[in-house]
Amino acid sequence: MRTSWAHYCVPKFNGFCSFLVNPLFIYLIFDDTKLMLGNYRWLLLFFAIFNMTCSVADMLVPVCVHNYRHAHAVFISGGPFENYSELNQLLLAVRCGFIGTTYGILHAHFAYRFLVLFRNKQLSNYFIPYGLLITIFYCLFHLSFWTITCYFYIGADLERKIYMQDPIMDIYDVESAKINMIVALYKDGSEIAIRKSITGIIANTILSVASVLIYTIIGFLIIRKLRSNTLLMSKKTKRLQDQLMRALIVQSVIPSFVSFAPTMASWYEPIIGFHLGRAVYYTASVLVSTFPFFDPTAIIFFIPSFRAKCINFGKNLITLGKAGKKSKGNNTAQVISRNRLQLS
Repeated sequence: MRTSWAHYCVPKFNGFCSFLVNPLFIYLIFDDTKLMLGNYRWLLLFFAIFNMTCSVADMLVPVCVHNYRHAHAVFISGGPFENYSELNQLLLAVRCGFIGTTYGILHAHFAYRFLVLFRNKQLSNYFIPYGLLITIFYCLFHLSFWTITCYFYIGADLERKIYMQDPIMDIYDVESAKINMIVALYKDGSEIAIRKSITGIIANTILSVASVLIYTIIGFLIIRKLRSNTLLMSKKTKRLQDQLMRALIVQSVIPSFVSFAPTMASWYEPIIGFHLGRAVYYTASVLVSTFPFFDPTAIIFFIPSFRAKCINFGKNLITLGKAGKKSKGNNTAQVISRNRLQLS
């Protein structure tokens, strides 16, 4: 399949960065002795594991997005699962499901910060194991919901693949019938294909919009509580809550720009009839892979103790590198000196 360098390289680069940052992030949350994260560290661990799982999905099931006339299409653009099979078609639906699961992860973070302020005693007593199990099942619900809609409703049957045949062959040099595709067809198709497409897109839209509204409302309540005079917390604890809230805000902005907005634009571009060009195809498929890398980076950046440890770690690496070069230079000088003595 013929794709752009961005579709081939960027997800792999982001996956590499994800497997550098997330293990570092796990080390920071369990090595920390100042922040007193408590049970929150287990939620952060789940978050980091999900990020790395998402990166594996990005690399094994890379996707392209392409809109043509009255249809929106997503298809596997390479890797071991490129050729069509029912299993690979299901994997494509699961890959799309990871997009929806990011909303579940964000809800869990916002809900935890909310409960710290409003129900801290109950949270301390019941989060392990009940709260963590609820979080896992809630994220599985989002994953399952998206997988079902993408497989049973938007999954491309032969009719929808034929509709996309010409542009897929002209641009990507592959037959649409031989690849795994998700196609939402809004017009110029059979009644059942159009009805299933619209049902799947509307279902995902409702869940996505509701998800954004949920963490926006919870975030507003948290900020209002932090700024109120009724909050009984030490200055240090309140400062930590402020830092974590700023990190959460950035965490919520990242998927809004790299996931929510591009997917909405690509879904509804064929309906509106306004052609956004190739940019939406890159953002809808390539930028999604940045989420597992940027999200833990946001937390590290906004928590001063984490940021300081990373800076010190970088300085130590530079120092070791300079020491190694100096040691190598001294050894070389000693060898040259001995050779000169032997010659004389």
